[in-house]
Amino acid sequence: MLLRFITTTHQLNWASLYYFTKHTRPKAQPHREKTRAKAISDDKSGKIAKSDQEQEQKQQQENLKKKIELEKLRALQPKMHTWSSFYETHIPQTKKIPKTIYLSLNEQIEGRRKHYKKFVQPPIDITEECNQKFEIKQHTYDDPFAQPKRAGLIAVKVGMTAQWDKWGYRHALTVLQLDNNQVVQVVKNDTYTGLQIGAGAVNIKTLKKPQIGHFLKANIPPKKYIKEFPITPENVLPVGYMLTARHFTPGQFIDIQGISTGKGFGGTVKRHNFKTQPATHGNSLCHRQLGSTGQRQDPGRVFKGKKMPGHLGNDKVTCEGIQIYRIDAVRQLIYIKGSVPGKPGSIVYLRDSWKVQKKNKDLLNFPTLAVENGKEYAKEIVMEAPLEDPELQETHENDFPKAGEDAED
Repeated sequence: MLLRFITTTHQLNWASLYYFTKHTRPKAQPHREKTRAKAISDDKSGKIAKSDQEQEQKQQQENLKKKIELEKLRALQPKMHTWSSFYETHIPQTKKIPKTIYLSLNEQIEGRRKHYKKFVQPPIDITEECNQKFEIKQHTYDDPFAQPKRAGLIAVKVGMTAQWDKWGYRHALTVLQLDNNQVVQVVKNDTYTGLQIGAGAVNIKTLKKPQIGHFLKANIPPKKYIKEFPITPENVLPVGYMLTARHFTPGQFIDIQGISTGKGFGGTVKRHNFKTQPATHGNSLCHRQLGSTGQRQDPGRVFKGKKMPGHLGNDKVTCEGIQIYRIDAVRQLIYIKGSVPGKPGSIVYLRDSWKVQKKNKDLLNFPTLAVENGKEYAKEIVMEAPLEDPELQETHENDFPKAGEDAED
């Protein structure tokens, strides 16, 4: 109001206005500002301390909850033990199968490389305990055009061996072993049905919170490897059901997926089967070279996808239409004809062959082999050999002389 009176009643004098504004404004009070700043800092520090205390309490509650969940998982996990008399009654038939054929994905031999997973302790057979509470009914398909899908299995590659059939033919076999394959989850929606299979044992301390909740919900021991297999809705298995080597049948065809052995940087001769350049006639130090990779001005570039030197191996490989030769139900071994991608100790995934469904239909059990109580099953099943020698040349009765006739005639 005073400023308004000055500007209206008197002629505006900038010097008087400056003097007025300079001497009428409130003076600074540093002691009050310090106390106010101190109060604000104390309030902030109190809030920060309170929030820190709340976070600590929350963290303690989460740790306690995780500890309880881990104890529940430990109760589900079977205790490890060894079978001393088992080796005496089930000795490998060939020297190529080592005694470390019994695998336990939880404990590793000292001094062995990390990517090898061969172990001394055998896996614990908890199949009967897990499958007692489930009733599985097998079914068949009358429709010849039906295309059913079953669950697959997770196996560990042990090594290679060989066996001879009754005709004296040698079969090169790859030995695979199962380690407590169990149904972890059933995935369903409008257009898709899948089974999540878990295998192997894992250290509980390494699990994360989502994994702990996932296994606790299924009420099964934690698994090291998990794989989801698409299936048809009628072949669903209950959560917690244990799948064994009898899931497959000798003689059937399967597809095997795994990671191939890494071989580092490879040239075109080894990587793409290029032929070498001439050894003479003016060739100098270019015998295994790539050669020409493009054209001249038109198109003036190298096309994408050109086969060149590069990283060889360590890729996802699927071997299709491989036949099962033998199954050992006691040691959970599957003998496969031919080779399998990966090194000994690597993980492979097995499923029914999609391209040879007609040959497999009569051999498969849908959704799996339902074991009946009190019924005895064969411990080892071998694929039946052909009735006749497969390489015997067909002969006609006229090829042999009849009785009473001379051989010369």
